Amino acid sequence: MTDEPRRGARGFVDAWRSLITGLGITGRIALRKPVTVRYPLEKVVLSPRWRGALRLRGMLGTDEIGIIAAPSTEYNALIDATYREDRLPPCVGNCPANVDARGQNYHIADGRPAEAYELVRERNILPGVLGRICHHPCETACRRNYYDEPLAIRPLHRVAYEEYQAVKAGRLSRYEQTSGKRVAIVGSGPSALAAALDLMGHGHAVTVYEKDATPGGALNSGVPSYRLPREVLHGEIGDLVEMGMDLRCGVQIGSDVPLDHLIGEYDAVLIAAGLQDSRILPVPGSTAEGVRGALEFLRDANWKGDADVRGKRVLVIGGGNVAIDVARCALRTGATEVRFACLEADDEMPCHPWEIEEALDEGVIAMCGQGPEEVLVDDGHVTGMMLRQCMSVFDAQGRFAPVFGEGFTKVDCDVVVFSIGQASRLRDLVQGTDLELDERGNLPVDGAYFTTQASGVFACGEVVTGPGSAIASIATGHEAATSIHRYLCCEDIRAGRVPRPVPVYDRYGPALLDGIEESRRRVTMAMAAPEERATDFRQVEMGMTRLEGLTESARCLRCQSEVCVGCTFCARTCPDYAIQVERIDDPGERCLTRYELDLTKCCFCGLCAEQCPTNALT
Repeated sequence: MTDEPRRGARGFVDAWRSLITGLGITGRIALRKPVTVRYPLEKVVLSPRWRGALRLRGMLGTDEIGIIAAPSTEYNALIDATYREDRLPPCVGNCPANVDARGQNYHIADGRPAEAYELVRERNILPGVLGRICHHPCETACRRNYYDEPLAIRPLHRVAYEEYQAVKAGRLSRYEQTSGKRVAIVGSGPSALAAALDLMGHGHAVTVYEKDATPGGALNSGVPSYRLPREVLHGEIGDLVEMGMDLRCGVQIGSDVPLDHLIGEYDAVLIAAGLQDSRILPVPGSTAEGVRGALEFLRDANWKGDADVRGKRVLVIGGGNVAIDVARCALRTGATEVRFACLEADDEMPCHPWEIEEALDEGVIAMCGQGPEEVLVDDGHVTGMMLRQCMSVFDAQGRFAPVFGEGFTKVDCDVVVFSIGQASRLRDLVQGTDLELDERGNLPVDGAYFTTQASGVFACGEVVTGPGSAIASIATGHEAATSIHRYLCCEDIRAGRVPRPVPVYDRYGPALLDGIEESRRRVTMAMAAPEERATDFRQVEMGMTRLEGLTESARCLRCQSEVCVGCTFCARTCPDYAIQVERIDDPGERCLTRYELDLTKCCFCGLCAEQCPTNALT
């Protein structure tokens, strides 16, 4: 079946789904107070409060309809207090850490980027960092996808960060250590830092131990500087130190300081050590000189600026985001040719699509549907790799079960870098304690409350969840901090806690942009040219100007705010053209001049209420 029939079939199914949903809304409406006219035999005269079966909150009964400013700062507290899915904007609900992106957009559009930064930092501990590297699931759920293009939420984090730098000296305040309790955190990655800030906010003294000379965990050692400049990372961590976090770098817990010593000295200990070692597939030749692990390769590239590949041909095994980072770093450190081979087909690769596109633009060569069979070796040195055709990666149940074909491909190369997974160093860390690892070397942890077998010892981040995104690790840090605080206060860790909701929202296909005015479409962030950026580690993404940030943030629809923002979704969705909306012709102004619903045309399908992003129609 070609793509066109598939799209037609999906459109047919979506149309029926919408109609059924609309009929459900109509049924609920039928049970409410009836319209006080004989529809459709009489021309409707609307009361101040009712427009037939629809009521527009906060708007009707006035000649000139003004729009109430959408609430912007209440949502962190609201989410914590109620977990109400119906009040979560899609961008917030689809974020693992429930970052208040809607509030950020409101503040930036209102000319208050510093407030936007501080609001975001409550749930996203490193807005400047995540504004550069986050995979932005918030944008996937953005309801502007239905209209034109999603809001550029991630780049707006960066706008808020850059504006905040000019004023932060007068805004940073040090937390008072009022509880008398002390917490040690092993590791300084995103989950550790999120927990540290929350615990300091509760009045606890927090000491963070980092084995490397500089902090940041995998963000510091694994993320290339062309994506994340180190001055941004270290600057935001420095802000936390200024706010009261005690940071001790160059201390290896387990060897320099036994973990058992921390357990005895502190009131609670949080293990957030991350995944520090690469996994190398034990195929023939995998011990030859020139075979390397991805994390070790990235450490050399990031810290030394030289991964010892100058003038060499590099083959990366793997199709995830780390593999793409390795390939792009190899180019920047002088490799003459860089390829990556992965089991998945090109449309099944686990890495983000934009990462692949940027790598291919820079000259990386993709070899999809190929698995490693043997490293070719001559006199102990790598000379190439034999790849085998992979027919499928997963079985019918979605389990990893690759099926290989009979085709083989020989690739000449001098260096092979395996990027097929990561492992922790927990065995050395827990030696001498009561903590026991399972048969796979993992630390058994309650994934809901992040407690371990030992009283007062907690764990979070990738050491618990396995490889994942920075924002997902941050979410675990917040939850672990809640458990630690309750433990220190002698409260029940589990009482009243429920998982944060992950609402399921409608997913819309790509909008047709031909008819959308350029002034209302997503602001495109400038990027360095591929031929220039592949030669050094300067930032690839150039960021937005303040004016671009103001323009982009004004596109936010203020979803779930229960006030009309004049998006006109209802009018454009109505099959009978019964709704007329007039608004001020200014993308940055949320103000209507007229809203009318003609009940002589309305078929009561309910599509307008279904599509309203702010839940203003009911």
